[in-house]
Amino acid sequence: MKASKVILSLGLLVSALAAQADSKIVTTIDGVQHPKELTKMKFTDGTVHLTFSDNSTESADMSLVAVALSHDETTAITDIIADPAKRQGVYNLKGQYLGSTPQDLEPGLYIVNGEKVYIKK
Repeated sequence: MKASKVILSLGLLVSALAAQADSKIVTTIDGVQHPKELTKMKFTDGTVHLTFSDNSTESADMSLVAVALSHDETTAITDIIADPAKRQGVYNLKGQYLGSTPQDLEPGLYIVNGEKVYIKK
């Protein structure tokens, strides 16, 4: 079961990177680099079946196949600017809305206007 999840993840990653213009996939089989673009990988026991962009296929022992993925970093997102809006009001730790002010609450931890607050009496 675990191997099938890894296989599915690798397949999705290869497909996603193949769709990106700035991505490059380099396939090496038994030490020989293949110039064709890899589009699909299928695993059967210890064998990997490779399909390339020209619909040609090749099969080899998994230990002989290496796939290197790279992406041009100059087009990657470098800065993420986020201004998260704080939820106004009072919430318990389960996320339940308790009102607009912390007045008359039992002692304990609450989220008040997006910040953790300890109320004691």
